[in-house]
Amino acid sequence: MAILSDMLSALSEEKKTDFLRLVAYATDKINEGIVISDAIAPNNPIIYANEGFERLTGYSRQEIIGKNCHFLQGEGTDPAAIDSIRRALRQGVDCRVDILNYRKDGSRFWNRLSIAPLRDGSGKIIHFVGVQSDITELKDTRESLERTNTVLQKFQTDMNIELAQAQHVQEAILPPPLPPSEYIQIASKFVPLAQIGGDFYDVIKLNESTYGFLIADVTGHGIPAALLTFMSSTVFKNSAVGVYSTCEVIEETNKRIVGKMPAGTFATMFYMIYDQLSRKLIFTQAGHPPALLIRPFTEQIIPLRTEGSLVGIFDHGFIEYGQGSIILQAGDVVILYTDAIIESIGRTFLGKELDQLIALIRQRLDEPIETLLEDIYCYGLSCNSGAKYEDDVTLLGFKVSK
Repeated sequence: MAILSDMLSALSEEKKTDFLRLVAYATDKINEGIVISDAIAPNNPIIYANEGFERLTGYSRQEIIGKNCHFLQGEGTDPAAIDSIRRALRQGVDCRVDILNYRKDGSRFWNRLSIAPLRDGSGKIIHFVGVQSDITELKDTRESLERTNTVLQKFQTDMNIELAQAQHVQEAILPPPLPPSEYIQIASKFVPLAQIGGDFYDVIKLNESTYGFLIADVTGHGIPAALLTFMSSTVFKNSAVGVYSTCEVIEETNKRIVGKMPAGTFATMFYMIYDQLSRKLIFTQAGHPPALLIRPFTEQIIPLRTEGSLVGIFDHGFIEYGQGSIILQAGDVVILYTDAIIESIGRTFLGKELDQLIALIRQRLDEPIETLLEDIYCYGLSCNSGAKYEDDVTLLGFKVSK
């Protein structure tokens, strides 16, 4: 205001009038409402209001001149905001507050009110100027975002609870540790993805000398994958009881889940049955990576394969699953694994994944089976630049002791 006074004092009366007319014209054209009150008169009456104030509030200048701005307040106006304004007026300081006001027609609007004192040459406050901006849209948008955020937070909390429950389901279907056997050493490594994937494995004792070994991978992640995993695991267990043919078990599993899985979902499986006394291993591959038979004494590593497709897609009348067999020797190791291992190795050795896995194992023929599984897991990580796997990782195997 001091600058404005200096400018006016330097002008002639005619130019001063023109200048003030220009200021009034410019003030009327801006969107913000501007009012000036008399700080000396009781109750700070309005002595000036621009057209922007009229457009904003619906009140004409004739209706408000001589009145206090209290008429803009209503039942929804926050008393704390009113106190902030009164305190600023009482102390003669600048103030900015977002306050809920009411137009002449009763409609509500959010007003960003900025108040500043105007002083005369002696420093005495003679006026207050208030600039009012309609921030209703901004406020509504912010409140809408806050409500949306609250809903999303609740959704996330609910999802975390459901994911935790699904993870418990996934863990519950894994087999308990089996008692040690003088004939074989069994080992496994299962590292689930944080968002829950579809890997699972099982070790079934069919009789005193015979074990069944399954590894499987159901497509998808999250709760749907956990539910499909639980269904597939349950169906497999029911199909495997008392059955000593791997292809029959896989065929029965496929028969029971075809038509029950959502479109585009399926499972891959590799199932083996091993008789400790005869050392006979029979196996069926169903769309899953081949098992690896490791013979340390001859340094052979043999992929075990059979004919067969994915589980859960084709009706049992249109697909057959093959069955292979081989007699194992003392010291032999058989390893099953899910495709996360192969996919990770493929990031470095695309197209040569299985060859690289076999080469790694060949360097570790004399390792205990637990150590070998851990080394395979770590090798997959190293091929992925040390980053996490993008899927569940499951390794299952056994070593023939005698």
